Amino acid sequence: MIEKIAILGDFNPIHYTLHQLNNTTRDVQKVLKKEIQFDWISTDIFDARIVFEKQDYKGLWVAPGSPYKDMNGVLNTICYARENNIPTFGNCGGFQHMVIEFAQNVCGIQDAGNEETDPTSPDLLIKKLACSLKGEEEILNITEKNSFLYQILKEDTLLGKYHCSYGINELYINKLRDHGMVFTSISEDGNHRSFEITDHPFFVGTLFQPALTSTLEAPNPLIIEFVKKSLKI
Repeated sequence: MIEKIAILGDFNPIHYTLHQLNNTTRDVQKVLKKEIQFDWISTDIFDARIVFEKQDYKGLWVAPGSPYKDMNGVLNTICYARENNIPTFGNCGGFQHMVIEFAQNVCGIQDAGNEETDPTSPDLLIKKLACSLKGEEEILNITEKNSFLYQILKEDTLLGKYHCSYGINELYINKLRDHGMVFTSISEDGNHRSFEITDHPFFVGTLFQPALTSTLEAPNPLIIEFVKKSLKI
């Protein structure tokens, strides 16, 4: 039986970043020499209980592409995956919504919001960046040597490529840290670009998009590790 990984997102063919994500799923299968079914499921129809309990998907990839059709649906799905130890990987908008879900349900910040979709929220965990990162790249320092990020890459730095204009509000970093979120990379100007939760099989968010630095010959190792954790290989 072919094993399956769910991609939570609203695929839009005009975005080259989503095509690159699809390309990477094919490249990973070649490297692992294993047929894997990666299925896009729209945010407005994604039912976590059906997807993971009845349809037996093994992992959750929260794709870029916000604002999503159903933000609450995305947050509920992330919550389900986090609480049920389903390997979860989120990039760009996925990163943003993983942060918001954690803030709401773990930190108790009920009004945690995203400036892109709810600019009047009293707790903007995700805010507009001072400088847009659309089409940009930067060198990031890996700050946690015990992290998945460092163990996978085995490097002190990484190249992050982006297609976003919103990132984490640094004012909430300590609050998130106090409740178990570990920030794993930082930009030269002091902004956090990735996180993980250590008591979870794989719950990793990156503001950068690993698929954009992935190639046919060398698929991004973070994506490979997410797939391995999902399929337990």
